[in-house]
Amino acid sequence: MLVGVWNFAGPVQAGLGVFPVAWSNDPVSCMAAPAGMGRIEFLEVVATAGITDNEPSGSVAAVMPLGGSGFQLGTAAGWDNNHSTGTAQLSAGYVIAGDPIGFMEGLFGPSITTGVSARYLYADSTGDNSFDFDAGFQFSLFPSFALGMLYSDIINDRVLTTGFSHVFNRNLKAHTTFSDDNWQVGCELMVKRTFRVYAGTDGENVNAGVRFSPGQWNYAYGAVLHNNGIEHRIGISRRFP
Repeated sequence: MLVGVWNFAGPVQAGLGVFPVAWSNDPVSCMAAPAGMGRIEFLEVVATAGITDNEPSGSVAAVMPLGGSGFQLGTAAGWDNNHSTGTAQLSAGYVIAGDPIGFMEGLFGPSITTGVSARYLYADSTGDNSFDFDAGFQFSLFPSFALGMLYSDIINDRVLTTGFSHVFNRNLKAHTTFSDDNWQVGCELMVKRTFRVYAGTDGENVNAGVRFSPGQWNYAYGAVLHNNGIEHRIGISRRFP
């Protein structure tokens, strides 16, 4: 899978979801970069399913803002039969300043959000179970620039990842992330308000996907091209305003 900091089964927004450090705005990507929960305005629930080498995987995630307090809570679980692993996670985010939701629509800025996650990884094949924390922030500067930093696996590996996102207009966003041993680039194009296209690469794998958003529902398909095959993924999410 094309994600260095992601322990879940995959993004419902294939392409954007794997570049969440500076611009995460769906429940699954917010589990990888919890500061992005500040961009979720209502309760949102998502489920994804995929298959790699004929082995299934999947994830479920939900994020809920706590009224107008600036706090958000999130939870998620994922499993991957191909690697015999499972993950459970709790996350919390807080909007320190500004309006990240307004900035996302191209209306206001700047904004600063922060978030933390506690994660348990179960590895059935090796018995190498682990508990770890992530922490990070996202800074959005009107009208077009977002910066994020994520300190992941604080207990065990302590990986620092930096992300940059640029909003060329309301229809096109470009994303990039860097860490000690990994980089990723990708983009998101809004063809219509209800239809978006995503694509990205880390130099070894390429992924692309589409999302259709009629009303409060989102439907997505994504594929990751590996050296020895293709990982297919579908996702569905629902907002509850």
